[in-house]
Parts: sequence; C-alpha cells; structure tokens
Amino acid sequence: MSSVEDIPPEGSDLALRLLRSRNTMIGGTIVGAVLIVAIFAPWLAPYDPTEVNILDNWRPPGGAHLLGTDELGRDVLSRLVSGARVSMLVALTVLAMTMTIGVAAGMIAGWYRGWRDGLIMRTVDVIFAFPEVIVAILVAAVMGPGTATVIVALSLVWWPGIARLARSLVLQVKTETYVEAALACATPTWRIMLRHLLPNIAAPLMIRASLGVGLIIMAEATLSFLGIGVQEPRPTWGGMIRDGLPHLRSDPHLALSASLALGITMIGFNLLGDGLRDVLDPRARR
Repeated sequence: MSSVEDIPPEGSDLALRLLRSRNTMIGGTIVGAVLIVAIFAPWLAPYDPTEVNILDNWRPPGGAHLLGTDELGRDVLSRLVSGARVSMLVALTVLAMTMTIGVAAGMIAGWYRGWRDGLIMRTVDVIFAFPEVIVAILVAAVMGPGTATVIVALSLVWWPGIARLARSLVLQVKTETYVEAALACATPTWRIMLRHLLPNIAAPLMIRASLGVGLIIMAEATLSFLGIGVQEPRPTWGGMIRDGLPHLRSDPHLALSASLALGITMIGFNLLGDGLRDVLDPRARR
C-alpha cells in the first residue's frame, strides 16, 4: 500500500508532463530564443539598425554583414534582431491589454448575466463584424500610423475573443459546489471571482494566450507591411518584407530573412500552445 509520501506533488507532475511534451519543449525553446533576442537586441545587433551608409548598400550576405545590407546600407541582421524586439513588445503589450479587458468583461457577463451580459456580448458581436485591418485603418485615420495605432487596433480586435471564452468558462464553473458554498457563506462577489473562478479558468486562457501571441505578431507584421503600423526608422519584420519584395529576384535575402524569422516565431508559439493544451487539458490527455 502506498503512503501519502509516495504520491508526487501536483507541481512536479505538471513539470514532468511539460518535459515529456515534445511540442512544449520545441515551442518553448523557439519562444525562449526569440524572447532572449528581443530582450538583448541592443547588445546582440552587430550594427546600429537605423544607421544609413549609402556607400555600403546592396552588400550580399557574408563577410562583415552576415545577412547583407539593404538599399540604404543598413545591416539586415541588425534590423532583423531589432525587429524581434519591436514585434515582441507590441505582441506582449496587446496580449496584456486584451487579457485584462477580455477576462474582466467575460467574467462579468458570465457571472451577472442579464443586461450586463447582453450589453457586453452585443459589443463583442459588433467588433467581430469588422476585420482587424479595417479597424486598424480607422484607428490610423484618427491617431495616425505608428506603434500606438497597432497596439490600440489589435487590442480592440482581440479582446472580444478572450471575453467570449472567459464567459463560457465562467458559466461552467459557477455551477460547481464550491462556488455555491461560497455564495452560501455570503462571500463577496469579487472574492469569489478572484479565488474560485479565475484560478479554475486560467488554464484554457493560458492556452488561448500562447496561441494568440503568434497571430498578434503576424497581424502586427501585416499592418507594418501595409504602411499603417510601426513606422521607420524603427525596423519591423513586416516593413522588411515590404521593402524587400521589389528586389526579390536580385536580393532575395532582404525579404526572405524577415519572412523566415516571422514563420519560425509563429511555429514556436503554435507548438507551445498545442503542447500546453495537451498538458493542461484533461480531455486532451485522455
């Protein structure tokens, strides 16, 4: 007969499942590498990514410039590294805003129902009717193109999905016995939400967040590609792809390097999200 001491703690079991998940390990390694590059970009970039040197333009990959230079003589590798910093900054900022607003709105709608639920869900339906590019164009018309425009536009587009997910999770959890016991003990609503509801809906929200970061990075690159996102001289992957397309035949490294970085980053976040879903979702484990 096994004793209580023989039962591994839940935290160690979760860590073991994470280590055994191939998707989690591969995706986490890619995401970790991108985060390290983004954090230490000023020190990892071999040159100033905004420095213009006309006498050194159109350098092929190799030598002092591992990925060559563009039409203005700017080092492509330095711009690629700095672009990772911009993409992760925008993505994490948008993620923080959408998770805060979406989770709060979804929990309020699912808990109180009634007119609050109707108001929040009808707002969600209206926002879902507009594509993110259209919303970005409208925000750019008011604020002008730039980093703030990208953050505001993507936050407006992405929080409704989080709110809808949080609402559906709260509707499931609020019928549990421990929630009814807390209500019977006259526990304040805010305490029930923070101590009983939020911890029990955190796992699906974490999975959604990890999957959403890659899509947010792609959306930011799309807006920069269209010219309504982050503006020069700040380097972005979308802007590098846009600038490199006219020279795709003569200098393919300009567009392909940023495209490859964008693709690998999205694959990393998707693998991480799939791995977390397999580990945290009991139905997926079965």
